[in-house]
Amino acid sequence: MFGTVILDAYTDDERTELSNAIDDLCNPSDSYGWASAGIYSFWNYYTHEILYIGLASDLYERFRQHNGLSQMDIKGCKYSQINQYFKSYDKLGYTIFVQSPLSQPLVHRNKELFEKMASEHNSDIKDYTNSQGIKDIKRVEGILIEAYRKSYGDFPKWNKVGGSIQGQNKVKKNNINIVKSFCSPQDININPIMSRSSIRELSSNPTYERYESFLHSVRMLVLLFGMDYPEALQFINNTDPYNCYEEIKNSGYLTKSLSI
Repeated sequence: MFGTVILDAYTDDERTELSNAIDDLCNPSDSYGWASAGIYSFWNYYTHEILYIGLASDLYERFRQHNGLSQMDIKGCKYSQINQYFKSYDKLGYTIFVQSPLSQPLVHRNKELFEKMASEHNSDIKDYTNSQGIKDIKRVEGILIEAYRKSYGDFPKWNKVGGSIQGQNKVKKNNINIVKSFCSPQDININPIMSRSSIRELSSNPTYERYESFLHSVRMLVLLFGMDYPEALQFINNTDPYNCYEEIKNSGYLTKSLSI
């Protein structure tokens, strides 16, 4: 259940710091924040060019592989491209398009935990995880890569092939707006699916993370059912006994600038 685009940008020596923040927000063993399975993108911080769109069952692990923090054959990651990029530029843009924790799939980092929970309750491990989350990221990756290709005539520079055929066949004209949001921090005031805080800001500020979790539920209605944002917001607000939206408004968060 997709809904929120979260941007950040990092320097060569901030790879570990950003990876830890991703793990904090998208940990596969947590029931809050966001699922570990999602879409991610690397982009040129200075030209705002999308360089790569990919998927991951564990965003933290995949980021570490791409950045040389975990051992992996360089043919299976973008470590060489990232190192080459940092020879010319100081900052590299990185964005995650995240799902609700209800879409958390079984991955190796949460397998032991969920096996223990299932055993304690004499139930099936499938009761604690959601295989739909993996299916969704494959479909959405296909949609977004194909949306980029149709708009710009080719794949992003670091992508070699398109995503799932099912996703490619479901591309709609406005899907390119999601792709553009990955690399456009200046659009924060006009694109409601974008988080007003960066990955590292959300990791360091539990209040901001709670605000964005609330807004994620609104964005899900927009993306899943095509609802207008004000209509989706009213629906979620009417069912919220904690009046979170009033708190968000009164805090000034809705006019906060995105700094990356």
